[in-house]
Amino acid sequence: MIKLSCCIPGGSLMPEGVAGVPESPVSQIVSKCRFLLSAGYDCTECAGGMLAGLSDDEIRELAEENDRDPLGLVAVNSLFPGDWKLAHPDADRTPFYARADRIFGIMEKLGASFAVFGSGGARSLIPEKENSCTALYDFVKELGKLASSHGVTLVIEPLRRAETNVFVTVPEAGDAIREMNDPNVLLLYDSFHMAEEGVDLGAVRNYADLLRHCHIAEAPKRSVPGSEDSGDLSYNRRFARELIRAGYDGAVSIECGFKDFKTDAVRGLAYMKEIFKEITTVEVTPARDCREEPVYIPVKEGAVPPIVTSAKCGDRIFPASAMADGVLVILTAKRGETLTLTFSSDPVPGAPNAELLPEEHKVEVTIGGHLFSEYVFDPAIPKPFFGQVKDDRGNPFTRLDLTVKEHPHQRSVFIAVGDVNGVDCWNETPNHGYVRNEGIESVESASAFASFTANNLWTDHDGKPLLRESTRYTVYNQSEECRALDLAVTFRADFGTVNFGPTKEAGPLGIRMRDELREDIGCGVLSNSWGGVGEGECWSRSAEWCDYAGTVPGVGPMGVTVFDNEKNERFPTAWHIRSYGLFAANNLYFKGGLTIPAGESLTYRFRILFRRREMTRDELSDRFVQYTVSPRAE
Repeated sequence: MIKLSCCIPGGSLMPEGVAGVPESPVSQIVSKCRFLLSAGYDCTECAGGMLAGLSDDEIRELAEENDRDPLGLVAVNSLFPGDWKLAHPDADRTPFYARADRIFGIMEKLGASFAVFGSGGARSLIPEKENSCTALYDFVKELGKLASSHGVTLVIEPLRRAETNVFVTVPEAGDAIREMNDPNVLLLYDSFHMAEEGVDLGAVRNYADLLRHCHIAEAPKRSVPGSEDSGDLSYNRRFARELIRAGYDGAVSIECGFKDFKTDAVRGLAYMKEIFKEITTVEVTPARDCREEPVYIPVKEGAVPPIVTSAKCGDRIFPASAMADGVLVILTAKRGETLTLTFSSDPVPGAPNAELLPEEHKVEVTIGGHLFSEYVFDPAIPKPFFGQVKDDRGNPFTRLDLTVKEHPHQRSVFIAVGDVNGVDCWNETPNHGYVRNEGIESVESASAFASFTANNLWTDHDGKPLLRESTRYTVYNQSEECRALDLAVTFRADFGTVNFGPTKEAGPLGIRMRDELREDIGCGVLSNSWGGVGEGECWSRSAEWCDYAGTVPGVGPMGVTVFDNEKNERFPTAWHIRSYGLFAANNLYFKGGLTIPAGESLTYRFRILFRRREMTRDELSDRFVQYTVSPRAE
């Protein structure tokens, strides 16, 4: 949990003239810290100037007060006066280190963890001095070592350009800290300075591994948080959401100009409690029966705990994972049943995993420790494909035989189109096109799902680029009785206009069933959402979903269902589903070709169910509706 803190006024050395009071004796430090703690703050912060001026007797008195009743000091800021020139190459650093050593020593006695290196005027580079930057970096490293000797961590505070000319933005300071590679020197975020400099809040997560402390105030007046709030899109509200999503669990201190310290501190605390609130409990009432159904539960405030692995309701526990503005839960519940779910970090079994194995040219996907399938992008094969999809005992749903003569290009699960600007990227006859993998990215493995994105380049036989394709694949923490594989396939016309011709040899999604599930020689039965049965009633017909299922001797019920998506072009798609085992969603041959203008894109979304039990048409239709109304982990 994020800890809420506040800087007490007094001793501030900030050059912008923030309101304060003269340096305080022990009684003022103690009274203000204890007021903040009694008001409900988790911890407190003070300025280095308040400590540096204390006598030895006052330091002893302050330490005794803290021992008797802790003051909650987590950090000390404003270490150096603005007229000190820390970056001067020829400066005598003896007084710099002496002052810092005294402050760090007091911090050690009080249990304060972080020394904030703001001091904008003091740290500013001296343009006419060639080695000024090197001098400052060397000083910061030595300062970090000195802090560490007292059990204190130095955190660099990026400041607006009005106050300094170095470490101005979070990316600038973060990159410098990474270059220093010193565990004693880390990073602070200050929402006021970030807002003043227009820092993209994406930087919050980009440098979260370095983050140890935060400040907050309202821009442009550096007023108490909440005083300039403009609703859900305000900078501080978005700042809070990004910290929560980044998994930050340190302190956030109000550092502002107080008009009335006690009134403003109470007001600021109420606002911080609101924006940093983590939603840990929600109520859900499914409109249909759910049986290990991936359900996305939006949370309006976008404030879910950063580490969620389960959702509990009484003695029931469901796999769950925090996502942007909500939680994905693998839910089992009856229609109309109201469940109060509490998000938890308690583990649940069966978590899926996606692991990139670059030397083997594949992504291995497991569920509960069992191999589910492998995404293969071997350059020796004309296009990538998912290998056989299997249940927990290794029984395959799909065909994969790299030496087969009949339709050898139909490998398990694949993305292909037979006419791309006249190039055949479906079959593997002479002059066929290629689909070459350009990289695997965004590989995620969580309690509720695992996913990755495959980026592929489609070319003609001679290597001339035709288009780019990026497909997001997602599997869920479901038992083998029914598992979903979600696909979001995006074609981008990066090399000019793309024409998909009206070809029968197309998906874009293609599946080849195992031989035992074929309709012509096996036990398979074809059916669709409208009640059609058999190839004669399903091939070429438009339907929201199609199913290919049967009872395999010695194995039991097995089936594959593909859901189209209402967001797809020409929904519902027509189906190129054949008795010999081909199962493809094809809206090109039966509905005519289509064009992607240069620079634009086209996205298809599908869900494939691999199931080990029989399902009625009504049950499949229920699952289709739940798929279309609930956002996925794309």
